[in-house]
Amino acid sequence: MAGSSDDIWRWSATEVAAAVRARRVSAVDVTTAVLSRIEAAGTQVNAYATVDADGALRAAGAVDTTLAAGADPGPLAGVPFSVKDLVPTAGVETAYGSHVFAGNVPARDAEAVARLRRAGAVLLGKTTTPEFGHKALTNSPRHGFTRNPWDPSRSPGGSSGGATAAVAMGMGPLAVTTDGSGSSRIPAGACGVLGLKPTIGRIPNETAVELFSGFINIGVAARTVADLAAGLSEMSGPWAADPWSIAVPRAALVPSGAKLSGLSGLRVLVFRRMGNRLVDRDVERLLDGHLAMLEKAGAVLADGPDDFDWAKPAQFATMRAYQRARLDRFLESDRDRLDPSLVAALEEGRRQDLLDVQAAPAGRSALFLRVQALFEAHDLIVTPTVSAPPPPFDQGQDEPMHINGELAGPIRANWYGYTGTFNHTGHPAISVPMGFTPDGLPAGLHAVGRWYDEQRLIDLAAAFETLAPWAGRWPGEG
Repeated sequence: MAGSSDDIWRWSATEVAAAVRARRVSAVDVTTAVLSRIEAAGTQVNAYATVDADGALRAAGAVDTTLAAGADPGPLAGVPFSVKDLVPTAGVETAYGSHVFAGNVPARDAEAVARLRRAGAVLLGKTTTPEFGHKALTNSPRHGFTRNPWDPSRSPGGSSGGATAAVAMGMGPLAVTTDGSGSSRIPAGACGVLGLKPTIGRIPNETAVELFSGFINIGVAARTVADLAAGLSEMSGPWAADPWSIAVPRAALVPSGAKLSGLSGLRVLVFRRMGNRLVDRDVERLLDGHLAMLEKAGAVLADGPDDFDWAKPAQFATMRAYQRARLDRFLESDRDRLDPSLVAALEEGRRQDLLDVQAAPAGRSALFLRVQALFEAHDLIVTPTVSAPPPPFDQGQDEPMHINGELAGPIRANWYGYTGTFNHTGHPAISVPMGFTPDGLPAGLHAVGRWYDEQRLIDLAAAFETLAPWAGRWPGEG
């Protein structure tokens, strides 16, 4: 439950909305408290690219005025939220973490953002991202390094690292993320919060460059399962400008009341590795502990085959082709202002074999069918979110990493190889906090469900929230 007004920044989104709607606290007071938290703690992690304090206070004042008039401001009345700096926001700079788009202020919101605002939520500003979201580490030439809230010497992951760091630090209980290869889930695991990539189309993403062949989702990060469900519910539903969303009904998702009993008979397929050779021993111990909780509650566990074909080359070809088609022009006009790792990625895109790119859609289709077949006998797929604790904050995207004292190789294949597959198959996936390593670093459990079965993922997260709660622990407070 919500505590004193001095602790407003700690309140969950559902606590804030209930208190504001009951007029126990004003939306302006809530917004002021969270803005103060951002000012006080923001330099520790560098989670915000832009803070729109004036706009946030105006929006909060409008919520209070609506309530004073006896009208309904919406189910998320007064809830502060952030938006990753890849998603358009009306009146607030959207620069994609790049010098190239400095000063770009959209005239309208992405529909997902507009829905949160219509629900009464208050936009605080934009969170940091690597340039154009091109990597799983959050730093850019424009905004510098974002740090992990639990250990500033470590990375928060990416590319929604600013969003998840902000949520972990109490700088807004709800965050809009994007996810093209795990970008909501990887940093959620690294920062000890919840991160969800919904089924493709569940949340409209009409601002995507490629609508029909898209694999990039708008997602949500939060500290509590109820907050995650509330944010997802408000953003979801049909939207004519996104072909994947046209026939998708609005989700009314809430954590099930039968959290633990619902685990009995749940069929879980476990993949400890997805092409990577190594998993950190402490991460694997945490995974084993959570799998044991599932088994004790009546879930039926099975190990997935080591030789399953995840079509990683097709995924890579699709990603590089997308990046090149969207951004290649900047190699000529702005090369010296781009992140060197983005330049390297675009150069890789230029070197791709045309046949590999042309074959990638067929490879993606075959992958979808193989994954669908797994769900004929299983209800969920479970993996670690990432194979090891977060790397140093200045880890290079193409530099090797060590796991268990061994050279593992580049982080793309050896740290975050679990998540991207399900962008290409469209299945919903969530990262759930599963505690901390002996060094005090977070780790996440990654669960994947059938299309449109976000409710099962939410119920799984709610069960773990009961069995191994995480939301009461804050960075810097033991």
